This record gives sequence, C-alpha cells and structure tokens, in this order.
Amino acid sequence: MKIINYRNIPYDTVAKLIKELIEKNVELDQLTMRVNEYVNKFNKCNNAEELVSKLKNLGLLEITSVMIANIAPKTVDELKALMNFEPDTPPEDKLEKIIELIKSMCS
Repeated sequence: MKIINYRNIPYDTVAKLIKELIEKNVELDQLTMRVNEYVNKFNKCNNAEELVSKLKNLGLLEITSVMIANIAPKTVDELKALMNFEPDTPPEDKLEKIIELIKSMCS
C-alpha cells in the first residue's frame, strides 16, 4: 500500500469512510476494525466536516480545526490547550465564539 495523499480528517469522517467500506463488503484488517471502534466510541461531533470548514474560515489551521472537532472542548480553557499549532492564541472573544460554534454543531 502506498500513501498518495495526507490530510487531517475528523473522527466523524473516518467513521463514514470505514462505514462505506463495510457497506461495500470490503474485508477490513484488524487495525481498521479497531480504528472503527475507537472513532465510533469517541466521536463527539456528527457535523465535523462543516465545523472544520467554519473554523478554518475563522482563520484556524486545518490541524487545529480537526483537533477541535474531535475533542469538542466545552470551555475556553479546554480550547486554549488545543491552540499549540497556531502562531498566536486567538483573543478571548474569538475563543468564546468558537465555543459557541462547537455547542451549536456538536452534541
């Protein structure tokens, strides 16, 4: 197997891709089955791709946006911990806007 492309994708997208393989009766290896269990157990946002897109439109990097969609932080302090890849931590009002966006799109 050869990797031809790489990008960060949220758990929700991984779960959908694996579900498509299962529906096509593709035989999954042990690792893929374990990944499927993991992402289904820990997925917190069923609108993750849309959330990632909106976060990127707010100026966040793709990797940060995906981490936010995967973890779905509930407080500004939790969100700040995910800002490691950003050149600068966004201002408090922008962080609060991100939290509200997460609350409106994730359960």
